[in-house]
Amino acid sequence: MKGLAESDSFPSMEDIGKMVDLLLDEAEKSGEVRLERGAIIDPSGMEVGADLLMVGNLTALYRTETKTGYALYSKAGRRFFALSREPSFWVSWRNRRYFSGKADALYLDISEGRVLRQIAHKPGFLEQVSGGGPVVWPIIIVFVIGLAIISERFFFLKKRVCDTDRFMASVGRMVSAGDWDSCRSLCERESPKSVPKVIGTALEFRDMSREDMENSLQESILNEIPRLERFLSTLGLLAAIAPLLGLLGTVTGMIHTFQVMTYYGATDPRMMSGGISEALVTTMLGLCAAIPLMFGHTLLTRRVDTIVSEMEEKAVSFVNIVFKSRKNG
Repeated sequence: MKGLAESDSFPSMEDIGKMVDLLLDEAEKSGEVRLERGAIIDPSGMEVGADLLMVGNLTALYRTETKTGYALYSKAGRRFFALSREPSFWVSWRNRRYFSGKADALYLDISEGRVLRQIAHKPGFLEQVSGGGPVVWPIIIVFVIGLAIISERFFFLKKRVCDTDRFMASVGRMVSAGDWDSCRSLCERESPKSVPKVIGTALEFRDMSREDMENSLQESILNEIPRLERFLSTLGLLAAIAPLLGLLGTVTGMIHTFQVMTYYGATDPRMMSGGISEALVTTMLGLCAAIPLMFGHTLLTRRVDTIVSEMEEKAVSFVNIVFKSRKNG
């Protein structure tokens, strides 16, 4: 082909036949999947031996003793270069299975390596966070504290819930039979839970009038509510602070951008990219922190309201059970 390209004469029929054979051979190989042994330049710049799996002329995979990934071919150097950053875990896992013969499909790059190069130069999450400026760290601290509160409240409220219908049915049978000791023992066993704790407190006032008993139950409920609502106001405050911190980072990033424009002008966009990146990253992180915190705050608040409603409902039921047993007695 090189000789034909440099020749000034028209190619002969034999030369044309060779050209056709070469084109047909290239077309045939472009649809083949073949495994060869060769060398690649790894991300550290060292040349290492590897198994090369070439899917036509579209995509190449490599496998060494420790790693499997994509390889890009350099026409200038006539070498394969390992991709400096691999795609997502799912893509890498699928490609490893295909390389080992355990899967019948893999991810191809039909853009002659453009997509793979874009992946290699795409900044990771930590790199994006580091470009957000000093406001990023307060946002992360707020988010971590909020997650800790949500986790603690979730497990705390889970321990305060019981099957109240079954519990009140057992209490009703014991009260009707006049077995107050068994009723007290049942409430003590279930005392970590909110409804049994309130009912257990009211057992000491079973001989009082209806109004006095209702007042004692209401007092027990009011004493239980602060334990249930603990840290919820703090969680709501953190959910409100997170987007404000993101807005603060946006303002500081834009100030930095305008300062650069003041000193260096607006001719080079790369000079302004730092401030713009800071503004956008902090806004993103502020919203990413605020959304789950607000969601968790809403769910926990609803859960507390449900527990309080159950305590009030079962308190009224207990009063009715006690006075009904008095009439029957």
